[in-house]
Amino acid sequence: MKVTIAVSIVFLIFSSILNAHHARTAVYDPNVRETIAGTFVILSLTNPHTRLYIDVTNDNGKIERWMVEGPGKLSLARRGWNDNMFTPGETVTAIGSRSIAGNKSIWLKKVRRSDGTEYVDPRMADQLVIERKRLQRTLPTKQ
Repeated sequence: MKVTIAVSIVFLIFSSILNAHHARTAVYDPNVRETIAGTFVILSLTNPHTRLYIDVTNDNGKIERWMVEGPGKLSLARRGWNDNMFTPGETVTAIGSRSIAGNKSIWLKKVRRSDGTEYVDPRMADQLVIERKRLQRTLPTKQ
């Protein structure tokens, strides 16, 4: 009985810590969409979170380094991301949720290369697939 109580307490403590780690809304505001365009600097495709750095020219003509944070390496690699997918100096546009603290960072929604290729947050990509399939099921079939 004592072991069960001890295990339950440990589980409760660690589950709240893990949940806090994944609460993106504590850092990024999902209601504030930000679009940034600039020069690709580096992609740090790591776990638990990936970081893409972009140099953006602000309204005063000064270059600011922005960070686009996203899911971990495994989640993105399953969707075609790799360490060498962007070329330093390449122009990219990133769309995401703005940092609540006002930092120059956003949470990845999508990244668009200059050739129009888009890379979407896996959760968004999964939701789009689900919605497409749902729509196909609801559309009448031709007989």
